[in-house]
Amino acid sequence: MTTASTADAPAFPLTRGCPFAPPETATAFREAGVPRRVTIWDGSRPWLITRHDQVQQVLGTGGRFGADVTDPGFPNTSSAQPAVEGNIFFRKDGDEHLPIRRILNPDFTAKRSEALRPRIAELTEQLLEELTARGRPVDLIEEFALALPTVVICEVLGVPYDERHTVHESSKKMVQLSLPKEEKLAAHRTLHENLSRNMAKKRTEPDDGLLSRLVNTWVDDKSVLSFEGAVGLGTLVIGAGHETTANMIGLGILALLREPEQRDILLSAPEKYAGPATEEMMRYWSMVQTEPRRVCLEDTEIGGVLIKAGEGVICSLPAANRDSEVFAAPEKLDLTRTERKHMGFGFGIHQCLGQNLSRVEMQEAWPRLFQRFPTLRLAVAESELHFHDDSLTYGLEELPVTW
Repeated sequence: MTTASTADAPAFPLTRGCPFAPPETATAFREAGVPRRVTIWDGSRPWLITRHDQVQQVLGTGGRFGADVTDPGFPNTSSAQPAVEGNIFFRKDGDEHLPIRRILNPDFTAKRSEALRPRIAELTEQLLEELTARGRPVDLIEEFALALPTVVICEVLGVPYDERHTVHESSKKMVQLSLPKEEKLAAHRTLHENLSRNMAKKRTEPDDGLLSRLVNTWVDDKSVLSFEGAVGLGTLVIGAGHETTANMIGLGILALLREPEQRDILLSAPEKYAGPATEEMMRYWSMVQTEPRRVCLEDTEIGGVLIKAGEGVICSLPAANRDSEVFAAPEKLDLTRTERKHMGFGFGIHQCLGQNLSRVEMQEAWPRLFQRFPTLRLAVAESELHFHDDSLTYGLEELPVTW
């Protein structure tokens, strides 16, 4: 067992030289085979984990690595994170995490998500119909990739359709790494106030949405949650099921525009390839680019390096999902790929709660878009596209297209 040199600790988040590949530094670290130090915003130097097997070890080792953002050793994304996320169950471990997750699980099972497919298909077609009436070029990020997850998550929660813009703007600000703490907290307050008002209304006007079930069953009936705790869960669901899916839909559209042979595979039999396409896109893009983060709770050896209790750890999913020891030709986008070991939705007990719903949205969005607009193409040069590197999730700022 060794302790790796900490002299070379590059600034994190790492920058991408190519927008279609992980940061070169993360790739180099993975090829070196051992955890390496990086330097984050506050000057601290957590470990960066880049190999597929080592990321699984960190995320799948219960009791050795903690997710609590209020732990002094946790490598927070900003000074605002403990205040904004400190009481969210997903940032907790053990008995503070699992019981709350079990409350939400029934709303996000594969069966329930599949039952929503007809409605998601209907919403998708409605958005596509609206696109046909707009002047071209059209920004598919704003008008489609963001619009679809927004209306879907508002419907799941029971938030009125006409409040979708407030939901989107607040959640977007909360995940921007470069945004000042005051603006993040203000966005959090706005979203909190919106959900609080809607949840209180469900007491007299109950419906089948998640906010209604949370307040009427888990707050008022069973007294398992406080009202504030239930609002916090609603906030988490928005963050987990809105911005992330939107980014993936946009990135997937771009990938299919760039690689028409892969698009042809998808459209040749959507019922066969939409599922594999979603898994491959999650592997290829790995848009959760600066998470998951953990704090070591017990001295642990990772890749021959001793990580000590109290030290921070950051897992690079983009690097791990391009590991050639796990995936054949990992740099290639292949919708016929059979390996199903990607960690695009995370790994272990903290993996993405809304992954089943997200899958259905992507499976409906991509084939329906290209079926409706078979001549869809970029309206600008690819070099003019801008990707946001300053967010927890990777994605496009805009995607101007025409047809």
